[in-house]
Amino acid sequence: MQDYRRQIAYLYTYEHGQPVKNSGFVKAELRDGRCRLGIHLKGYSRKGQDTGKAYIYFCREDTGIGIYLGEMEDRNGVLEWQGAVDPDNIQEKGVRFSETNGIWIRRPGSKDYVAEWQEGLADVSRFLLYPKGGETCIRCPRFGNCKRSMEDVSDKR
Repeated sequence: MQDYRRQIAYLYTYEHGQPVKNSGFVKAELRDGRCRLGIHLKGYSRKGQDTGKAYIYFCREDTGIGIYLGEMEDRNGVLEWQGAVDPDNIQEKGVRFSETNGIWIRRPGSKDYVAEWQEGLADVSRFLLYPKGGETCIRCPRFGNCKRSMEDVSDKR
């Protein structure tokens, strides 16, 4: 029998750092050395509006670090993202799926959407994008407090 694992987590809307309501779900399936992800965010898109970006995140030093997955797509008013990642080396960042904590979606304005693999609430005020300095930056004692570990201007909301 092949190794197969499936996980479902609920997406919650966070406004100004506080959870507001359930807004969708994320499915993760691990099979045959691949990890398929499906993200479904209900009813939050208008024609011409920026759909947002999806990240898978892990934690280091009480900070959530988002690894970019892709742009969300509008499908009849529902925002979705589907794709596959290597569970042993997500987006070639040296992070395993088993080390991740969930999915993070950034939308224009001050809204974030987070699904955590384990129950609990995320502190989105402590989320950063995967740093420019890479793994070296993440291991640095000044992580999050220097220019190399901050997000690019091009990825601001």
